[in-house]
Amino acid sequence: MSFFDRKKKENDDNYSDLNNSSYQNPQPDQNNFDQAQNQYNDAQAGMGTQFTPNDQNFNNVNNNGNGNDYFFGQQQPQYSQPDQGQSFNQQQPQAAPMDNGTEKWQYTEQDLQNTLDQSADLKSQLRSQLLADRSYCNHVLRNTNSDQVDDRQQATDRINEINKSLKEWFGTDEMANEIYMDENRDYYIFTDDLAANPDEETSKMWQQLTMTLAAKGLLANAISVTYNDQIDQTWMNYQNAGFVDGNAFLLNMYNELQGRNFNTPVTPAEIPFDADYRVQHVSDKVDKILDANDKLVMEVSRSANHQLQIIRHYKDNGLLSRDIFDVNGVISATQFYDHRNANKVVRENFYRQDGTLVLIKSYTSNEPYIQLFSEGNVLISTFDSDEELIVWWLKNQALKQTEATIFVSVNSEYYKKLLALRDNGFEVIPIVMKQSENADIISDLIDGTDKVSAVLAGSDQVNTYLNKNAKNKMDITTLKEMDTPVYKQ
Repeated sequence: MSFFDRKKKENDDNYSDLNNSSYQNPQPDQNNFDQAQNQYNDAQAGMGTQFTPNDQNFNNVNNNGNGNDYFFGQQQPQYSQPDQGQSFNQQQPQAAPMDNGTEKWQYTEQDLQNTLDQSADLKSQLRSQLLADRSYCNHVLRNTNSDQVDDRQQATDRINEINKSLKEWFGTDEMANEIYMDENRDYYIFTDDLAANPDEETSKMWQQLTMTLAAKGLLANAISVTYNDQIDQTWMNYQNAGFVDGNAFLLNMYNELQGRNFNTPVTPAEIPFDADYRVQHVSDKVDKILDANDKLVMEVSRSANHQLQIIRHYKDNGLLSRDIFDVNGVISATQFYDHRNANKVVRENFYRQDGTLVLIKSYTSNEPYIQLFSEGNVLISTFDSDEELIVWWLKNQALKQTEATIFVSVNSEYYKKLLALRDNGFEVIPIVMKQSENADIISDLIDGTDKVSAVLAGSDQVNTYLNKNAKNKMDITTLKEMDTPVYKQ
């Protein structure tokens, strides 16, 4: 099913077909104009809600029976007629004689003002609908491959038709669209890492994104790509603080590659201990393991709840390696050090929960930088950079068989590389919180180098700056402003 077929099926009234007559020259119905009263009889099209037949004042006419003296409520002038012997309630306003039909032009003037007001409302509605439909067409172009010729041509033709209507009614088509949000897509916020104590700007970005999507009935999950054993707890803190939706989930690349599932029982690791070793207590959290000759063999660190956290292995007082354990007390990674330089890591091994090797990172010139292994210890692929691994993981595992939109800050270390995902049908939308940040990236964005056609702006000022300076047309949505102070953990 094409984008346009699906859209018709959804029957979304917000994006009406421009062939519909409602898009054309919206004028009041001339057939409903009453020459005798100089009024529009069609209350909805001509006079606004205060003129509806259900209005009690509308049906209240004076005793002359000429049908011209309507009372418009307590704020309108009221006139009385000479007493002709009829009895009136004491609270009934008395009509005064009028000269030269003054009341008629007052009502006609009010009718005209109402018509002008409604015309302005209709133009505003038409502008919103035209821009929304153009946003959808741009969304189609961003998410269709070059071989989907019919969909792309239909979108292009419709954009041309929309631009023609914009010029006819508003004198220009140089208006930034809102970004079209498709409820059939999955939305993700990409972050290099999830900071345990985010600064004010970072927490503000998360909250603004969450509020903006919530206003459209959507939520965004998150993707992080840095090794972080505490990331699940950090994510829970973000949810509790209101930075993200409580129903959103986090995908961390290392958690996924290592197959961590905290609902699956696992056996914590044990410290390797020879019979002639002895323990030297350093503190509540640190123990040293010495051999029979009192030489340091291991240094064991535990967390606040006495969970095994790190084991450092030594030989001849030199640091050999460091084992890192996850929150379950299961070995997660091992770092190996240069025997000539204890501050230099030469290799990192990453393990699954069952102990099998999943990833090797080598920092020497005679090995590939990254090697990825299957559960059967078969080499799957090698990568020359973290960016290559991230893109591979997103395409082949994390977002496989899903239509996804990824929001990513222009400050991300991986922003440029993530743009390559567009070639695989993913929608990548940069976030610009301040126009002064990352000048080179902003320059490439506005001069069209990166072929970006949609941007989330952190404020109206950023929106205005991008709209004014961008050489190519972009859909721009300003993130919702926060009404309450940012909670900082």
